Amino acid sequence: MSEDLWPAAVLFDLDGTLADSFAGIHGALAQALEEFGLPPRDLQWVRRHVGRGARPLLEDAVGRKDDQLVGRVGERFGVLYRASYLDATPVRAGAAELLALAHGNTSGRVAVVSNKAEGLCRSWLEHVGLAGWVALVAGPDTFAASKPDPAAVRPVLQALGVAAEAAVLVGDMPIDAVTAANAGMGALLVSGGAAGEDELRQAQPLAVLSGLPEVAAWLLEHGRGWDYHRHPGRRHDV
Repeated sequence: MSEDLWPAAVLFDLDGTLADSFAGIHGALAQALEEFGLPPRDLQWVRRHVGRGARPLLEDAVGRKDDQLVGRVGERFGVLYRASYLDATPVRAGAAELLALAHGNTSGRVAVVSNKAEGLCRSWLEHVGLAGWVALVAGPDTFAASKPDPAAVRPVLQALGVAAEAAVLVGDMPIDAVTAANAGMGALLVSGGAAGEDELRQAQPLAVLSGLPEVAAWLLEHGRGWDYHRHPGRRHDV
């Protein structure tokens, strides 16, 4: 790996970044809350509360400190979500092209780091045809750590064989920038996900960009050693 290459690895958040996950989460959550006679939460509410993992989302949705109830609603939500999320979660525009570009320019050092369980992430990546661009997938169950804990990303960087300062994290929420900063990485944040642009800028990422195609353009302009034409001609497992 050339020392002149930067970034030498790219880590991606999943929900709201590669995946347009909000409608699928909202649908399953709405049905679970209704079945337990709890007040509904609208789609915008879901947008604001995802990203920290399922348990915090469910605690906020239930709206009171009742561990037993949260557990029962969570169990039902899990059943409903697993039955529907693959078909209810489209790919964000430009995801395949960006992953291919990152894969080609980093010799395959591309990972997904999410607060969604690893198995759910892997299933979705395979379902939508993106798994071949991703070398590693990590959820909170992978290393027993969730973002913004840097322990969620440090083992990924170690497995990819890169130092933190040689990598970037692409996400859609302030928590992604905080995670990157905690680990010594830079972050690129994409708007149109869970947070507004002003909130994203306050997290002090390297840049706030309007979509994944703009992330690709930023990397080509600001990266060292990146080339638009350096990408594999087809997907393959790494």
